Amino acid sequence: MRDTCNVLFYIKRSAPLRSGLVPIMGRITINGQRAQFSTRLAVPPVAWDVGQNRAIGRSAQIIRLNRALDEMRLGLEDCYAEMRQHRFAVTPREVRERFFGSAGPSEGVLHLVRRHNAEFERQVGVSRSRSTFYKYVSIERHLTYFLPCYVDEADIPLERLDQAFLSAFHGYLVRGAGHRKNTVWVYLSALKHILRWGRKQGAVFDDPFEDYRVQNEFVRRQFLTEEELLRLMSLEGLSPSMQLVRDAFLFSCFTGLSFIDLKTLTPNEVVAFNGDWWIETTRHKTGSEVQVRLLDVARAILEKYRTEERERPIFPLPSNSWCNRCLRQLMQLAHIDKRVTFHVARHTFATTLTLSHGMSIEAISRLLGHASIRTTQIYANITRAHLDRELTRLSEQLKPFEGRWHA
Repeated sequence: MRDTCNVLFYIKRSAPLRSGLVPIMGRITINGQRAQFSTRLAVPPVAWDVGQNRAIGRSAQIIRLNRALDEMRLGLEDCYAEMRQHRFAVTPREVRERFFGSAGPSEGVLHLVRRHNAEFERQVGVSRSRSTFYKYVSIERHLTYFLPCYVDEADIPLERLDQAFLSAFHGYLVRGAGHRKNTVWVYLSALKHILRWGRKQGAVFDDPFEDYRVQNEFVRRQFLTEEELLRLMSLEGLSPSMQLVRDAFLFSCFTGLSFIDLKTLTPNEVVAFNGDWWIETTRHKTGSEVQVRLLDVARAILEKYRTEERERPIFPLPSNSWCNRCLRQLMQLAHIDKRVTFHVARHTFATTLTLSHGMSIEAISRLLGHASIRTTQIYANITRAHLDRELTRLSEQLKPFEGRWHA
């Protein structure tokens, strides 16, 4: 079979420049294999002809642009023909590197990660959460340790990223950093997101994750049962700080609010509607709107801590780690043998107080402020009590079949 080398140009409408122009990208295809590259050229989107793979118009600027694209195509084809004379097989990436040489992409993966993190940090508190930012910072830290061991250099050019690199980094996260499977999945997913961001910036051409699969494993989410909640509510003689953490945790159990959303909750986000109190807020993590009607327990807790200062947080909580240490002591006092963090309150709301009492998964997803119902399905475990009630209801419906079968 005769080898074929095709060069195609296209515009990237999803990444417009500040000038309003869109970048022109290129793709080399040899026997089904592909390699992308940036032409470092841009064009108004209305001036691009998809069928002809070139700009349309008679202005001097358009003529110069098309001439540059023609020269680039011919240069790449000449490179391929020259390399093909001396080698049996030539890859698109080799042709790209041969043609562009030092003018090609030379940014390192660690440099790209730092550039991404710097831009992400500017959005923290606006449209991004600080907890998510820390995840990307961890990726940067791990790469800083890993790269000198992998390539004996501080960084590696993006064009050298391949599945061998991912496999080695994956192994480092497991054996070198000692992370479990789900943590590794989180970090590799974050790196995949950064590389996708790099592609939009025109810095990354090939996707090393294209055929690289990393799966997480199901972990049963911890939650408190109704009996355990009652034991926690019945604790007496607590210090003011322990009482604050206990009450805030219970409030989260009965509303589904995350720690950061609860910590920053103010009276302005509590509104009256049809004689009830509702929390109307926006999740710090996803930006999703949350509307939760206060149940009796949550309302009683709110009345205890509510302040007249509209902008002041209702629950004056310290750090999440400090509250989690208090929760460990509270669980011991309540004789609850479970590893409980503040996030367990959301699991308890999703499982014990809503799903187990027949609330639909769609309603629970809305109450938790999840962007995807798939996230809710992870939180919402089916409890034995819920299964027992459902099977009892089914048994009642199937009574006509009783006594009809004979051995």
